[in-house]
Amino acid sequence: MRPLYVQLYEEFRDKIIQGEYKTGSRLPSKRNLSADLNLSGTTIENAYEMLLDEGYIYSKPRSGYFVSQIEQLPITRKNEPTLIEKEMKTYTYEFKTAQVDLTHFPFAQFRQLSRKAFEDENTHLFMSGDKEGYWPLRQRIAQYVFNSRGVKCTPNQVIVGSSTEQLSELLTEILKTSRFLIENPSYPPIRNVLEKKSIEYQNVPVIENGIDMDIVEQSDYEIVYVTPSHQFPTGEVMSIDNRTRLIKWANKRGDRYIVEDDYDSEFRYFKKPLPALQSLDTKNKVIYVSTFSKSLFPAVRIAYMVLPVHLIQTFQTLKYKESSTVPLHMQWIVSEFLSSGKFDRHLNKMRKVYEKKITYILERLKKYPEISVQGEKTGMHFVLTVRDGDLETILDRAEAASLYIEPFKTYDEYTKSAKFVIGFGGVREKDLEAHMDILIHVLLGF
Repeated sequence: MRPLYVQLYEEFRDKIIQGEYKTGSRLPSKRNLSADLNLSGTTIENAYEMLLDEGYIYSKPRSGYFVSQIEQLPITRKNEPTLIEKEMKTYTYEFKTAQVDLTHFPFAQFRQLSRKAFEDENTHLFMSGDKEGYWPLRQRIAQYVFNSRGVKCTPNQVIVGSSTEQLSELLTEILKTSRFLIENPSYPPIRNVLEKKSIEYQNVPVIENGIDMDIVEQSDYEIVYVTPSHQFPTGEVMSIDNRTRLIKWANKRGDRYIVEDDYDSEFRYFKKPLPALQSLDTKNKVIYVSTFSKSLFPAVRIAYMVLPVHLIQTFQTLKYKESSTVPLHMQWIVSEFLSSGKFDRHLNKMRKVYEKKITYILERLKKYPEISVQGEKTGMHFVLTVRDGDLETILDRAEAASLYIEPFKTYDEYTKSAKFVIGFGGVREKDLEAHMDILIHVLLGF
């Protein structure tokens, strides 16, 4: 509710605009108005001060307040815009791709670091910081990606941003006139960035073992954007043969680069993880991008990019560079979390948790030969197909059962089959059995 003085101000303002108070007419004295309306003198004075400040009235010493000339009044819209509240649909059961399991998150340690970030000794964290990101965090990231993914870099090559999409926008500024080859279907934000900035791009089909390298090798475009460790959304893992072919393709021309989006490579089950594409790069052709959204939590809003040394130099010469989009205190918290060893312990624990979940899911699904899965060996989502299933019928059953499942056609409009992208990361272990019961019922109708 608006303060009383604001309500009084608005009432006088509207009457002046509508002509109920004529130009030059005297307003009631503050004393009389206070008595008539049973309001404090301060309330009346604040209302009159607002009218004075905006030019609706003027004062004469020892005479009072008078209405300004109508033609000098600012134009004010009588009708205020109506706010439409967005209704958020909620579901009892959800298999969403953008969620993580927070049951095992080390809240106590994170809370302790958060308190420390706001202590007097850390007032420097209230400043804007370097455009590339907080230096200690960039050091920790450089160490982490080398140890976990074999990515070779120095902290100077690391740039911190708030999301993969934001870093992609920055990347288009660095690469200027380059044209892009992107996977089809693909991670939506990169397509959004390219379309928003009217950058030329070509869709390249994703087949078994990753992006179709025959098409890439025939193209004269400069940039390939890929998710080789767990293609989104198909779940395909790029083979070592295709990785080698892609590196060779980039090496043939000086203006060619590969953007490797390694968004959830921390979680690989049943087999040893393939090294990052960047670890195979000997000629500074791979731009490595990743995020803490899956390994920590989505709202942490910290992603990072490893640029080849010469592209860092290009970045430094950009005329217009926005300040770091990640609050410095959050960068500090994550940096401390990494350096303490707690991050590695958390990651190891969650890898076991997610492996246990996907193992249970696969055990439940293998009983039904009409259901097939792909992309289940890595990450927190997989693709599920129901042979001879009717997509719309399944979606209707899902709605009736309060179940959220994402149809594959969200990412590939030409897909008409009963194919779905199933995210299991956010389903708690204790809820998984009930989720699977509902999912199987919805998919098969029993």
